[in-house]
Amino acid sequence: MKFSDIPGHLSVKHDLRTLADSNRMPHAIMLCGPSGIGKMMLARAFVNYVHCTDRRDGEPCGKCAACRQHASFNNPDTFFIYPIVKSEAKKILLSSDRIEQWKEMLTNFPTMQPEKWNELIEAGNSQPIIYVNDAQAIVQHEALSNYASDYKFFIIWLPERLQTAAANKLLKVIEEPSPGTVFILVSNEDSKVLPTISSRTRRFNMTPLSREEIEKYMMERYGMKDYEAFELSKLAEGRLSKADEVAGFSEEKEEFEALYRDIMRNAYAKKLGMLRNLSERAAAFGREKLLRFLDYMGRLTRENFIFNMKMPQLSVMTRSEEEFSKRFSPFINHTNVEEMIAEIGRAQNEVARNANAKIVLFDLFLLLIILLLRKPK
Repeated sequence: MKFSDIPGHLSVKHDLRTLADSNRMPHAIMLCGPSGIGKMMLARAFVNYVHCTDRRDGEPCGKCAACRQHASFNNPDTFFIYPIVKSEAKKILLSSDRIEQWKEMLTNFPTMQPEKWNELIEAGNSQPIIYVNDAQAIVQHEALSNYASDYKFFIIWLPERLQTAAANKLLKVIEEPSPGTVFILVSNEDSKVLPTISSRTRRFNMTPLSREEIEKYMMERYGMKDYEAFELSKLAEGRLSKADEVAGFSEEKEEFEALYRDIMRNAYAKKLGMLRNLSERAAAFGREKLLRFLDYMGRLTRENFIFNMKMPQLSVMTRSEEEFSKRFSPFINHTNVEEMIAEIGRAQNEVARNANAKIVLFDLFLLLIILLLRKPK
């Protein structure tokens, strides 16, 4: 991973390079900011840069032994710690017991969406956390000599998920590590990190990328035309993970948009037969795609309310979505928007729990008839 692989964050890149080049490394660093903006990518690039034996022009060479080890996630002076769901039966007690899934995550989903991690480790309804077992392993490894580099790194993803006992066990070693040991905490919700941990780090607050940076990223990564990237970048909210999602499902988004229009038009017209057909069509997506569609329904319903409130500066829609909203948005107003979004959310929860999707959707579409025909007060 190179700094040039990561869009934006120029000032943070500069500061991290300066730390490495000046050889004045803090004992603990925290990269914090919203999910999906490239924090873990930056942590990986920084550690690779520090370990590289032939870095030049502000980048790791990509060819030396250390760089090759980083490329294969096999550097002996780099340790990753991340939340898991512990299972005695499956002998999953440490984060390293999920190393294959972790490598898949770093390779295929480098922007690190927690939802994707939950899916890879089959977390189900359990909340992955960092257990005291991992904290004990960190303390033990930290006491050992470095293998090949002047610096040994412990990269902790989502330190806000540390068990209280685990966080307390790490306090002393983070405050007074052995010479050459550096902790890097990568946090999506730094306010939830134990204050006694957070106060021992040098913080780098990272923000969402600009729309121009997202546009450039989408054109370079996905070969989009400038007008396509301009349209879709509005939906990315400054997050690389969202840009990947939007770009990767561009055809799916068109399908979702057409289906949303059909559902709302037929609900307003009270065409029960068509709504039944549409519920069967959507149910045929399968659970994961259907959950994405319901998420899209919720988002576009909120955007229509904003559009109806005559606040275009707050609206995040593509041109084709706006064309539909010019006529449809008056039917999404203060008398029905909260209930409509709540019902869509309820449908999402029921589908996620493997309820019969046809029944859930048809019930939702019938409720939309009532809500759409409700007269504003």
